[in-house]
Amino acid sequence: MISFTPTRNIDVIETVANEPDIQAGTANGNHFSYNPNELYFEVGVYHNFAGIVRAIEVQPKSYECHAMFLEHMRGFSKDIGLAFWQYFFTYYDAECVLSMASDKFRKGKFYCASIGLKRRGVIPKFLDGTTDVTIYSATREELGYGRR
Repeated sequence: MISFTPTRNIDVIETVANEPDIQAGTANGNHFSYNPNELYFEVGVYHNFAGIVRAIEVQPKSYECHAMFLEHMRGFSKDIGLAFWQYFFTYYDAECVLSMASDKFRKGKFYCASIGLKRRGVIPKFLDGTTDVTIYSATREELGYGRR
């Protein structure tokens, strides 16, 4: 059983996002700070806290999403990602989701593909002037959720 609870608990969000192994992929090794313009969701797996998913509207009805799971819960990553799409498209007026994966952290690329996102392109030297970032996205139709 996977659950998502909207949250504004800054302490929980920043604590999870600044775990060293999460921070590396979330903020390219830089300190992560809460952004009041973003949506945050606490993730529960069988009533255990598993991490945070964040989303921000980057264009009307298009959201950039990023998952930050605790290490001992990563075995559920694909299930969480697929459940999040169902939750998000049910409760939010979204038509497209996207995510970015740094070349430095290949796990992000595998994760994006495993949850139905399609590779759309690469931004060269995006993060630190040396690291390429791959853009992944999908529409609600591509993910199987039809039109609203």
